Amino acid sequence: MYFVYQFKETEDPKGLTEALWHHKVAHQILFKDGHNELWVLDPSQLPTVEQLMTIWKGDPALLQQAQAAAVTRTATKGGILSQLKLSPMTTILLLLTLLVAVITQLGGDIKTVGYFSISPFDIRNGHIYFYDLSEVLSKGEYWRIFTPTLLHFSVLHIVFNTLWIWEIGSKLERILGSIVWSVGVAIIAVLSNVLQYEISGYPLFGGLSGVVYSLIGFAWLLPILNKRWPIIISKQLMAFFVVWLGIGYTPFPEMVGLGSIANTAHTIGLLSGLVLGVVYWLTTKHRHK
Repeated sequence: MYFVYQFKETEDPKGLTEALWHHKVAHQILFKDGHNELWVLDPSQLPTVEQLMTIWKGDPALLQQAQAAAVTRTATKGGILSQLKLSPMTTILLLLTLLVAVITQLGGDIKTVGYFSISPFDIRNGHIYFYDLSEVLSKGEYWRIFTPTLLHFSVLHIVFNTLWIWEIGSKLERILGSIVWSVGVAIIAVLSNVLQYEISGYPLFGGLSGVVYSLIGFAWLLPILNKRWPIIISKQLMAFFVVWLGIGYTPFPEMVGLGSIANTAHTIGLLSGLVLGVVYWLTTKHRHK
């Protein structure tokens, strides 16, 4: 992280930090020696930060009217590859998801799906036969408690999930670091998959939705607990996802081609994200005092 600016007591960094996120500048507001400080992850974005700060100091309202091309010329050096390098684990997760979608033909190849489902299964005479989770683990097939996260069963399903993983997950990875982000995602994926299976008793489910909800819960809660955290999830967006969570318990998703929704995974993902947000806040709140 690179130090950029120390805010005066009368200056509110909120407008500036929103503009920085809008222009894909990974940053963090830290409190040190009685003042808020702006720190930036990528030094190649400093010219962009300086231009935005000039606008912010002159007239904060102009930030929303600034042209992206004029202020992100240096930040976008290297194009999409530079953005991918800032969020490597998010990129890897999305590439694995797309690879599994191709291999399984979005769930159309039921035999291949069986390699990624939480339990191997066999369909005979219209009946599906599968194993308890304890039997799966006793065989040493530990990957199965994670791989259902990579399964998707429609184009809408995978597009919806991957877009949100990139939009929210990449920002969180830049703030938290790749290791912390990866551990958190793994915990959420395993919890969501295991509880979905134990509660539903059915192995054919999958998707990144549980992870999406956990990232949303985490990103929404942290600015409430720590005022220096950037706002990634607005109140309106949080309300949308809560409403969508409720809709998942109705027949509507199947009517529009999204298939049956793994509601337990969504709910557990959201709750786990909130819990991890509290844990992260408690373990880091004294770091910069």
